[in-house]
Amino acid sequence: MPFGSSDRDRLQRIEDQLGTIIEGLAALKQQVNDQQHAIDQMRQDATAAISGGLAEIRAVAREALARTSDAATGHLANIGSELIAIRGAIGQLDSRLKETPAPAQETKTVREEPVVEPEPQPVEQPAPEPAPEPEQTPEPVSEPDPDILRAAAGIAHATVEAHRDTWAFLIQVAGNEQHFHIPGRVEDHDGFVSVRFSGPSLVAAITSLDHVHRTADSPVTRAIAAHIHQKITTAVQQIIDRPHRGDGDGTPVRIVIDDRAAPAEPDDTQ
Repeated sequence: MPFGSSDRDRLQRIEDQLGTIIEGLAALKQQVNDQQHAIDQMRQDATAAISGGLAEIRAVAREALARTSDAATGHLANIGSELIAIRGAIGQLDSRLKETPAPAQETKTVREEPVVEPEPQPVEQPAPEPAPEPEQTPEPVSEPDPDILRAAAGIAHATVEAHRDTWAFLIQVAGNEQHFHIPGRVEDHDGFVSVRFSGPSLVAAITSLDHVHRTADSPVTRAIAAHIHQKITTAVQQIIDRPHRGDGDGTPVRIVIDDRAAPAEPDDTQ
């Protein structure tokens, strides 16, 4: 049976309602897409902010750790140098105490006994007194070369490279000298140290080593002091022989106490 007008009106209303629903769904879909885009943008911004913040935190933490490490290393080096100087002072004090003569013992009071006069004996002629021996004039004490001392005093800084034990011996010998200054930083590379010396400290080291290698009782101590003294004075002598004239940068003073044998020559018989 064909549709009537009422059926057509009902279909038209259904079609209009479907169109309205479709438009609402399209609008809702657009809103969802916009919200998803906003969420993605917020996620990207948050990720970038977190990454940048972590990078800054890592940089600050790395810098703080570096400063802490440098400070701790410097303090440990200072403490080590001070301990070496204290040990040297104790050693010198012990040597001085050993050289000091023991105090004379007090004379005990003896009760006087009655003196019995001996019988007179025949007087014997005294034997002639031996002629007095001439007094020995003490040998003059030699002093370090004044030219070497003046040249060493003019050095702004010199680098001394030696074994840790050699550095400890030098501190023990010259640590109590008035013009010797213990460096604040000592670079240690597997037991081989590198230390920067000032001119006054070099002068103090030269005079102290010269005194020890001439007066020490132990031949080992004299040998070590003489060897280090020779290394330092040789480096200073190069400044006297080839002084810097101001026409170039010059060669920094570097004293290396590390004697080695020459490399073996190749065998030509093969």
